[in-house]
Amino acid sequence: MFASLLVVILAADPTPQQVELLKTFQDEFVEITPGEGKFPEAVRLGPDQKTGSEVTLGKAFKIAKYEVPQNLWEAVMGNNPSQWKGNRNSVEMLSFENAQRFCAKATELMRAAKLIDPSEVVRLPSEVEWEYCARAGTTTTYSFGDDVKLLNDYGWHTGNAAGNDPPVGAKKPNPWGLYDMHGYLWEWTEASQAAGKAFVRGGSWKDRAEDLSSSSRREVEAKLRDDAVGLRCVLVQAPGLPAPTRRSLSSANIVITAVAPSEFVPTAQAKVVPEGSQLEQLWGEGQFTEGPALAPDGSILFSDIGTTIYRFDPKSGQTSKFRDPSGRSNGLKFNQQGALIACEGANTGGNRRISITTGIDGAQDGSVKSLADKFDGQRFNSPNDLAIDPQGNVYFTDPRYVGNDPRDLDYECVFLVAADGSVKIATREVQKPNGIIVAADGKTAYVSDNNPQGNRQLTAFAVKSDGTLTGKRVLHDFGTGRGIDGMTLDRDGNIYATAGTGDKAGIYVFSPEGKHLAFIPTPGDPTNCCFGGGSDNSTLYITSANSKEAGTKYGLFRVKLSAKGYHVVKLK
Repeated sequence: MFASLLVVILAADPTPQQVELLKTFQDEFVEITPGEGKFPEAVRLGPDQKTGSEVTLGKAFKIAKYEVPQNLWEAVMGNNPSQWKGNRNSVEMLSFENAQRFCAKATELMRAAKLIDPSEVVRLPSEVEWEYCARAGTTTTYSFGDDVKLLNDYGWHTGNAAGNDPPVGAKKPNPWGLYDMHGYLWEWTEASQAAGKAFVRGGSWKDRAEDLSSSSRREVEAKLRDDAVGLRCVLVQAPGLPAPTRRSLSSANIVITAVAPSEFVPTAQAKVVPEGSQLEQLWGEGQFTEGPALAPDGSILFSDIGTTIYRFDPKSGQTSKFRDPSGRSNGLKFNQQGALIACEGANTGGNRRISITTGIDGAQDGSVKSLADKFDGQRFNSPNDLAIDPQGNVYFTDPRYVGNDPRDLDYECVFLVAADGSVKIATREVQKPNGIIVAADGKTAYVSDNNPQGNRQLTAFAVKSDGTLTGKRVLHDFGTGRGIDGMTLDRDGNIYATAGTGDKAGIYVFSPEGKHLAFIPTPGDPTNCCFGGGSDNSTLYITSANSKEAGTKYGLFRVKLSAKGYHVVKLK
């Protein structure tokens, strides 16, 4: 993102002409209050309005009636890049960064002119905000219904546009008074980016009427400049609390005060995170920490992927080496009998298996053997993370992210190891499965599909009587942002998922249905989490990078929450 532009672009006092145009701009915002009056609390995203991901919007905001016209752009930016000139025509031929710069400079000018409060900011809409407003409370193909023949009255498309040359608002508005949400210009959104990509919404005058639905979406190069791409702005309260301070190991307590990214809107932050709760660093000398797991004695074991398992003792506060080498262990869990189940991955020294360790007594290592290392005679890709259901069945994900080991399998999936040691495929309806958890009743499995070149989604599956997974539902889509690595559950079935990078790095807390509950920032990219046990059951342990800086070490953190954790392991 280009959030830093808001602090590096300083505007001089606005001229009378600028103030006049900015005053018009201010007057043309429509207030949106999700959950109040005609504005629904949530929106279901995508063309399938029966099964699409439902997202709750927790905060009010304002959105511009019109796309930004050229006279306003020129007054703010001092130039007009548009190919099709006209004072009230929509501005076009601008990149994602150009659009961000306009928002930043408009914010400074409007603050200087006292048209907005210092706590308000002009920015691009998130994809959720955009589609929520485009639908305007409807679930039909278009905001006016399903009949494409009516689109002539509402939007410019290839069938009625001679060129991109009309003034904004020449067609009918949608039910909330917003113009040109269908067609005219594609509109930049504040979507997360990867590899120079961004998302535009709404379609344009160059597109067919059939392609201009309320869910119209396209991924494009962020540097794209085209006469079919413009922008629309929202006016919101800037985050009232600072992002988490990135501190050194010697000063590692972080007050949980940050807010989550705009596309994830917490609705129960105070209920999940007690006031004054702090993120505490316990240890920070790892290469890449992963897989924290509650042991029967109340200690926390966690992996350092290259290649050690460590043990943190909450009673003494000490971290010590438990096993070295670990076979490149990643995800860890203790089963109902107190045995340690470990996903051992690929790469140098990796065993590419699911191992089981019995006879563990506190810090004593116990006896290790393979639980499963092949499927139909073929070695696994790189077992990553696992979940244990109430019957003791082990589900594990098997992607391949790193390592040059030869591959036997030409697919990546979720496997199931039954109590008798047999192995079968639980589901292949994912691209690159990573974190996995199973609900306390054993009826639902949650899988993170985390493909850097594809899906980055939280998905839910129904568990069939034979243990296989069916009925895939997408509960949340991270777009092109960093998806979920590891997850855990509390006793109410809420999901605690490690995801995001930079200022979006943290624990994303979802209800079992995917409702956004809370966001807990971490100092660097988090990898996995688990709750403690006994009197420590409201403590969430987190493996994470120590900071967002390149080359940083990884560690173990903890934070006190209001919820109590769910585990299959029985404490001594």
